[in-house]
Amino acid sequence: MTITANDIVTKVCQLSSLYQLSQEREQLGEPCLLLIYADGNTALGNDESEKAEAARFLREADFMSAVVSDGSVSDELASAADMVLKADEADEYVAKLYKDKTKKQIREINACFIKARTAPAEEVLATESRAFYRLMADKNGGNSNE
Repeated sequence: MTITANDIVTKVCQLSSLYQLSQEREQLGEPCLLLIYADGNTALGNDESEKAEAARFLREADFMSAVVSDGSVSDELASAADMVLKADEADEYVAKLYKDKTKKQIREINACFIKARTAPAEEVLATESRAFYRLMADKNGGNSNE
């Protein structure tokens, strides 16, 4: 497994299963987005316990995750990650997604998406509202009224 990390994005290549990610968590750094480059042989895990651990790890992660592939991705891999991207579009997607945003802005946006993984709509909307007011306070130099 090869891990390339910067301040915003961590790219993982040459992994046989997503279970490996849960075992190497500290190597991933603190990304806002984890790009998992998969090929036709990449699996969620080797058995049911590994699959469950890999899915739980990504579901509870404090970052967004994307499976990136040249070909089709199994339903199992696609459902474990937050999104699926085509390999030839991944870099452009990341550039557009995070263009002109600070790490704090990206983390606030991510918090909304992360909450949407498991929470009801009301909680997601509350998270969005709090994020909006925090970002506006930063922009205006005032308090967020939380």
